[in-house]
Amino acid sequence: MAREVVKMKGIPTSVYAENSYVIVWVNSPTGDSSDSFQYRIPCLSQEQAEVIAETWRSVWALPKY
Repeated sequence: MAREVVKMKGIPTSVYAENSYVIVWVNSPTGDSSDSFQYRIPCLSQEQAEVIAETWRSVWALPKY
């Protein structure tokens, strides 16, 4: 099923795995281009972090950098 990509405020712009964490970069929900938020989600292993990061990228149609 094809999904339309809609640009919105406050959505993830980058998700990747690093040292057993999933790192999620999120645009500011206020729309200020100078603001962003970074979340570090702890995982049990690097492998688990990679699977979770890939799932986030899939859901939000983000590229893997």
